[in-house]
Amino acid sequence: MVNVVVSSAGTSGPRGNSILTGTGAPSSGTGIDGDWYIDNTTPSALVIYGPKTAGAWGSGQALGGGGSGAGALLAVNNLADLVSASTARTSLGLGGAATLGVGTATGTVAAGDDARFTNARTPTAHASSHAANGSDPVTPAAIGAYTSSAGTTLESRVTTVENTALTKTDNLASLGSAATARTNLGLGGAATLNVGTVTGTVAAGDDSRLSNSRTPTAHKSTHATGGSDALSPADIGADAAGAASSAVAALSALTQTVVKSADEQRVSTVTVADDLHLFASLEANSTYRFSSTLLFDGPETADASITYTVPSGATGGWAPNAGTLGTTTPDGSAQIKVAARQFGSNSDIGVMASSASLAGIMALPRGIIATGATPGLLRLRWSQQTTNASPVTLKAGSLLEVVKVSGSAPAASGINLDTPLALPSDQGLLAWTGDPNDAGHVTAQSNGGVAGRITLTKVQIRKQITWSALWIGLAGVDTAATLANCYLGVYDASGNLKGSTADLSAQLVNGSNAKGISFALGSPFTAAPGEYFIALLLNGTWQTNAFTLKSTGAGITVNCGLSAPRLRYSNMLTGQTTLPSTLDLTQQTTTIINTGWASQWYGIS
Repeated sequence: MVNVVVSSAGTSGPRGNSILTGTGAPSSGTGIDGDWYIDNTTPSALVIYGPKTAGAWGSGQALGGGGSGAGALLAVNNLADLVSASTARTSLGLGGAATLGVGTATGTVAAGDDARFTNARTPTAHASSHAANGSDPVTPAAIGAYTSSAGTTLESRVTTVENTALTKTDNLASLGSAATARTNLGLGGAATLNVGTVTGTVAAGDDSRLSNSRTPTAHKSTHATGGSDALSPADIGADAAGAASSAVAALSALTQTVVKSADEQRVSTVTVADDLHLFASLEANSTYRFSSTLLFDGPETADASITYTVPSGATGGWAPNAGTLGTTTPDGSAQIKVAARQFGSNSDIGVMASSASLAGIMALPRGIIATGATPGLLRLRWSQQTTNASPVTLKAGSLLEVVKVSGSAPAASGINLDTPLALPSDQGLLAWTGDPNDAGHVTAQSNGGVAGRITLTKVQIRKQITWSALWIGLAGVDTAATLANCYLGVYDASGNLKGSTADLSAQLVNGSNAKGISFALGSPFTAAPGEYFIALLLNGTWQTNAFTLKSTGAGITVNCGLSAPRLRYSNMLTGQTTLPSTLDLTQQTTTIINTGWASQWYGIS
């Protein structure tokens, strides 16, 4: 390039050469020899002339930097004028994923932070953010594209064209660094990878592994107690830890098994005495069965006497289930004593001495006990049957097993020890006064006989329930009766009213109600185990004897062995139009039921 020097002193020299610009081709009079001329009629298609020689400009040549020369790429075309885009991608080292859009369908690739790889969800498309005027535009300069500047000198333009321009046919193969070009294009690591399922590939947008049907990796530890996604026993239909143990413990509480810890002897005595080990506790008002396994060793001439004692008031009996006196032949014939005896009554049994082949003789007594109001002990007592200086020994390991079969079960066990042939739960009820299959019927007597009187029927609740309704059985309905102030209610053992129905008068004269029918209590209540009394109050005038209630037994016999305040069937008071809040159950009487009434049947739900 020729330099032009301007000085503030000295004689001006001849004009130096210049780069001239204009529109259209230069005329012969334009410039001097050595000048260059640029035709900028079309800025995107500049044409250069020169240098001027012998007064002539010669033919113009198109500039590739800002024009559309056949061998140059135009920045404004954004690589659209490549001869082969696929070859250019190969030159850039791009993989199959480079031509795919980011998405979730077939023919797309999954974004690196695709929500389906995590617990987040699908991101929005963002390619537009890199376009011109986008939120994150990629400029031509950022991707190495050529741009022109009107202020750039021709020399810099020519140098750029000659040294850095790419040709269409080259398809980007001449890039100095494909990696740098990818960076300038804003391409990520996935751009050089193909779509696939192995290491070094990217997943397709519809890759089956992105669906919820894929098999999860092992993760059971997350569901364990204390894990990040713990499950409770109820979540998988299991009982809580210890539930089985609690149930077993409750059942175990019904059974007492006592094992004799040491041998015990009787020498020269025929007076029965308490065994030191074999005894068990009995609760009041309960029923038990018991059995013993007793191993005796001693001379046949001594034999043994055994008996059992129980608390005062207990009834039942026991049988020795042992050989008769003088049993001497181990494998011979012998009588077994099975006659039931009273408690405290001795039974004489045969004893056998141990030998090389015998351990002695086994007695297997068993019995049943029904205790009264007094608790106490079941105890084995025994002695020699015939006094003998040689000892009779009851061997260690002998045992007594006692099982409670009726009475209060262990607290919170939920065990019902009284199991009739039919249970209330068989018919969706919580309790009843008796199996409805056994119910007869009883006539609701005249106005003068029952009106204003309260009849009470006792029911035993064995475990806590929520008492919501009462069931009765109407064997017949007097549709011509005139009734008013008729109620059902429930009293506890202290005589407190726990709940009552609304007035039932209309229902009791409805002919369609001659069946088992339920009546809701005004407010349900929680009933703890114990005795309760169902109260019936009737008021009105009957036209016939058709109004009849189902019953479970005759009034005269239902109270056998009982007295107030624990009568199973009774009546109280006169002139009542509502159920009082309390009753003095010591005032129970039987003035109505002894005239023909029977204990009504009731169900509870």
